[in-house]
Amino acid sequence: MFRRVALGSAALGLLLTVPVMPGHGFGEPRVVPDTSFYFDNHRFDRYPDAVVVGVVDGETLVVQIEGEQKMRLIKLAGIQSLSPEETPYYEQAIELIRERILYRTVKLEGDKLLRNEDATGLVEAYVWLEGQQMNALLIRNGLARITPYSHNIKYDSYYGGLQEKARQDRLGIWSRF
Repeated sequence: MFRRVALGSAALGLLLTVPVMPGHGFGEPRVVPDTSFYFDNHRFDRYPDAVVVGVVDGETLVVQIEGEQKMRLIKLAGIQSLSPEETPYYEQAIELIRERILYRTVKLEGDKLLRNEDATGLVEAYVWLEGQQMNALLIRNGLARITPYSHNIKYDSYYGGLQEKARQDRLGIWSRF
């Protein structure tokens, strides 16, 4: 019995002397694969940091994800932007995104069941800045609609409630009805 304890202590001492490599702990930056599968919540980090470097339209951003070499187009998941014909709300959505997150570091959250790219090949993500989700902000202000039949379903019921509230308050596109 004494041998087991001594052996266990020796093994513990060996483990304590093994150096820990930096960059692999919770919340520490790490280099990630340059692939769209990055947003799979079952692999890698769930909330990567990214700097928003451009706004394409009311639902598409150009971002530089931490650890990746190339820029990436990100579609805001679960929402459908307004068409350019729906002025002035189309421009208001773009301006709101630019004011809030352009050139700032945001967190990206993936949500997928079977895949995480939409039909256009864009990676979809929920975009967070300081605890506030940009996808939800656009819906709540009537500057985007929820996407029916989206494969990103994590916040569907939440978005439905936000859209209904915007409709009741006659905000954005809902002010016309």
